[in-house]
Amino acid sequence: MAENKINIILFCKTHIKLIRPNQWIKNLLLFSPLFFSGNLLSETIFITGLGCFVFCLVSGLGYIVNDWVDKVNDQFHPEKQNRPFCARTVSGKTALVLSAGLVFLIILISVFSHFPSLFLTYLLAYLLLSLSYSLYFKSIVIFEIFVIATGFVLRVLAGGAVCNVAVSSWLFLTVFFIAMMISIAKRLNELKELGKKTARLHRQSQAGYSLTFLNNMLWACGSVTLVVYSLYAVEHGKFVIFSIIPAAYGIFRFIYLADFGKAADPIKTLFSDSQLLLSASIFLLFLTIIIYST
Repeated sequence: MAENKINIILFCKTHIKLIRPNQWIKNLLLFSPLFFSGNLLSETIFITGLGCFVFCLVSGLGYIVNDWVDKVNDQFHPEKQNRPFCARTVSGKTALVLSAGLVFLIILISVFSHFPSLFLTYLLAYLLLSLSYSLYFKSIVIFEIFVIATGFVLRVLAGGAVCNVAVSSWLFLTVFFIAMMISIAKRLNELKELGKKTARLHRQSQAGYSLTFLNNMLWACGSVTLVVYSLYAVEHGKFVIFSIIPAAYGIFRFIYLADFGKAADPIKTLFSDSQLLLSASIFLLFLTIIIYST
């Protein structure tokens, strides 16, 4: 009896790992339009939260497809080789059943929640983009980074659509270039950790990158991000401008960590580096006080 319980727990953990719930934090971007509009405490937070949950399910579906496509390539990465398909702890049939269950749940929630049609459009666009990336775009040098960044922007646009809040140009651009930074840092880390030959076996697009090129791209995206946010801060008054300080420190700290090969996973990097976490916390706390105290 105890052995059966253990087997059931291991089975559930393996299949939950397949949809990568640890990566769902990215979908909190759906709350960003609501937060910056000063309406985070309004009743629309509930529909936004439900939209965020649906995006998590769609993300999980995309991760299943991506891991299935990459099951051979992932064996060349020290961490990704432990993913369920690569480690052969999950079969294609059970993954197909799980995928069907996710699709059913996504459709069920979407139908009965009466989401705005624009939100559903962004949701479908994100799903198609995710599948296209896994099946084809991920092999195209540079363009694959733009595809990933577009996925982050679609989260923001969907967040604005679900709560009927307009997404500002500065938020659109800031998220886009931050996402570019994250993707570039990931590839930079792979080149340093795996070496050119193994990195190319793991990710086909790595054949077209060099450390110098990725470093230049990283600094360029970091600089543009800081300029775009600074323009927003200057436009919104004298107090908001002070938030540039933790924002700049966070960007430069991330680039510093990437230079030392410590930015492979942005979420792990954020929570494992005390300075980066502190700067991000100060930044968000400062903006929260400014936005919601007036």
